[in-house]
Amino acid sequence: MKYVIYQASRRGGRSYNEDRVAYAYTPEAMVMVLCDGMGGHVKGEVAAQLTVQVITSLFRSRARPVLPDMTTFLLDAIYAAHDAINEYATRKRLPEPPRTTCVVSVVQKDMACWAHVGDSRLYHFDRQGFLGRTRDHSAVQQLLDDGVIQEAEMGIHPDRNKLYNSVGGFTLPDIELCQPIKLHAGDVLLMCTDGVWPELTPGEMFSTLRAYPLEKAVKNMMDHAEFRGGQECDNLSVVAMRYGEEHYKVDELIQEDDLSLDGFTTQLNKLGAKPNLPPIQDEELEQAMAEIKAAIAKYGKPH
Repeated sequence: MKYVIYQASRRGGRSYNEDRVAYAYTPEAMVMVLCDGMGGHVKGEVAAQLTVQVITSLFRSRARPVLPDMTTFLLDAIYAAHDAINEYATRKRLPEPPRTTCVVSVVQKDMACWAHVGDSRLYHFDRQGFLGRTRDHSAVQQLLDDGVIQEAEMGIHPDRNKLYNSVGGFTLPDIELCQPIKLHAGDVLLMCTDGVWPELTPGEMFSTLRAYPLEKAVKNMMDHAEFRGGQECDNLSVVAMRYGEEHYKVDELIQEDDLSLDGFTTQLNKLGAKPNLPPIQDEELEQAMAEIKAAIAKYGKPH
């Protein structure tokens, strides 16, 4: 399986980064995960971190070397992350569970499937243009669907931060799952948080992806989004995959075939030159990892 993948995360104008982004792979399958810890709730960054780690760990336990069923994995993984967050909140005696958005995509056997909760998005492009995106679980998405506002107004509307769906919380997440689709050479799956998508149109994204190799295209888009967001720019995170071979003569491009047979990568400890992770104490991390192990033990058996 040939593809090029790149991920990046920036603090933007915030004091620390509540986004988490990661991918994991085998020789024949891969998963991308992107989460945005929800502000207004305690320890959103912990919810995002737990979600990323639970999902990638579950992928590694089930992909041998492919997942038996992509849709089953996506549902099980997000529910396992939800349980891990709530168990963490119970153990820490928090007044309420932390919450996070989540978008997850898996690719294997020339097929892709994804699921999401909240307003972190997945965009799908082919060589000709923009094919579609996930539908936000938000108040402004409902206003758009009802014809009250235009797409360009979503990022500036006063209700833009009102979400009705999350991973973590007192109710189960309402997971929106796409049907598996066939991938073709040149297709791009781009996942991003709400620090990115309000600042860029799908047309701008496509033009940039068509003009540059993937890594340079993602950096270019993030530069523009951060500039347009200004001093109040939210955290910005992207993970993108171009299927097939990259058609650019750039030595530093990383093809999947150049990687080791099994791998795992995450941006948790690589979020920029300056430390921008929140101050999570060692005992908190130990408890978080205990929740991850419990979730994997509970849901890690293949179906």
